[in-house]
Amino acid sequence: MVKILRHHLRYWCKMRVNLLAQILVLAWTLLGAGVAFSGGERLSGFSAGDTILIQANHAWEAVAPDTIHFSGQFELKAHDWYLSADQATLHGDLDNPDTAILKGSPARIQLAIVSDDKMETLTGEAARIVYQRVTNSIKLEGGASLSRAGQTMQSEEIEYDIEQDRIQAGGSRGVQIRINPEDLPDY
Repeated sequence: MVKILRHHLRYWCKMRVNLLAQILVLAWTLLGAGVAFSGGERLSGFSAGDTILIQANHAWEAVAPDTIHFSGQFELKAHDWYLSADQATLHGDLDNPDTAILKGSPARIQLAIVSDDKMETLTGEAARIVYQRVTNSIKLEGGASLSRAGQTMQSEEIEYDIEQDRIQAGGSRGVQIRINPEDLPDY
């Protein structure tokens, strides 16, 4: 199926077809991509059986192998994932992407994670966001904001290790943390 999708994508690019919003729809089953949710894992993300929907105004395959670029109203939707950006680049096999690079005003990432055996939503915004599957990490750069369970951190740069639940932030303007007690879960 991936070869068929690549063939069609190459054909569309060679014909210089202007892909309008929402006509690029790639749905595939990811076999072994990302981290599947189970007892001790924190990210309920791409896993076997997930259907993924990708939409953008334009898409083209790069000269470099296994790299696809998207521009204009990019969105990636999966079971526990949502990505949006003005521009995006996916590196790696389509059925096993290694890296997603998002750029926008702002670019956004939203995913479900497990914290203290409860599902929580993690939301990030920045001018540039990089998700790396191998390290299971998110890096937000340029007016970065990361929110979860009534807490928001803002800085020029934020790095979040999903698996270890560790965060690092900094920049010329420092770090701001906002805690909304009414949004915090009862323990």
